[in-house]
Amino acid sequence: MPKISVIVPVYGVKKYIVKCLNSIVNQTFKDIEIIVINDGTKDNSIKLIEDNFNDKRIKIINKENQGAAIARNLGIEKAKGEYLFFVDSDDFIELETLEKMYDEVITKNCDLVICDYYKYFENGEKTHIPIVPFYNENDQKSVTIAMPGPVCKLIKKDIFDNYKLKFLENKIFEDNAIMPFVCAIAKKISYIQKPYYFYLQREGSYLNRKDYNKKWEDIFYSLDFMFKLFEQNGIIDMFYAEVEYIYIEYLLHAANLRFIRYEEAYGNIIRVSKVIKNKFPKWRNNKYYKKCNIKYKIICNLFYYKCIKMCKILLRIK
Repeated sequence: MPKISVIVPVYGVKKYIVKCLNSIVNQTFKDIEIIVINDGTKDNSIKLIEDNFNDKRIKIINKENQGAAIARNLGIEKAKGEYLFFVDSDDFIELETLEKMYDEVITKNCDLVICDYYKYFENGEKTHIPIVPFYNENDQKSVTIAMPGPVCKLIKKDIFDNYKLKFLENKIFEDNAIMPFVCAIAKKISYIQKPYYFYLQREGSYLNRKDYNKKWEDIFYSLDFMFKLFEQNGIIDMFYAEVEYIYIEYLLHAANLRFIRYEEAYGNIIRVSKVIKNKFPKWRNNKYYKKCNIKYKIICNLFYYKCIKMCKILLRIK
């Protein structure tokens, strides 16, 4: 049984897949399996893997195209490792990533190890992004508000198995729905504040599209699913501040910044305001929100009061 299962969903990444797989097969930590989920890709990504890699640790699973969430869920189902590590197939990782992260597992008996990442552009530019804003080493609950993607996280597989967790299928923001809960229930966590993961910024991605995409409204369903996970498992009171901040960040702030660019989405700004008012009427007292900069706070308040014109003026100011 391998120590780590690395799960890589593949779809339409012929330009990036060799670099991605190279960064995994050449890890200094060798006790891994690499589960490649062919999500019905129509290019020659899989052929490039077969032509460039002769490594018995690589297992290719073919399926029809159904999206990253279903691909990841299948990878979890097939994984034999004690720990899971997810890599998106257009990204790559430092060669010592898994060694450094598994060292934390051994020395600190961790269920979850997190690292920072580089926001990486195709021209080679990169920016170090802390994955946990407002991190407090004396309060591990702060890790719950980490960037909700499954990447940059070495996760004990038992967490998924014991709670029967799956990424939301046929939705975007599928990771927002479960990853904060994963971080909340991990018994021991280590956060390495170094960027081992390279997260490629592509113009063609769902979240970087220039035209309005109704799928962006999935954020409402995703956050509601997350809230119910905390509620049903009896930990919503314990993590109230963290869940509240996730709503502020991903709904009141980030989603609205996306919605405001399109007139047909203005109704969602009203919807956001109603959700925040009903669930978190005292949101301005949130301890994480209080640490945000003044522009962030002004934007959140303008959106809350549905001052769309004022928001547009403010957003033009650098």
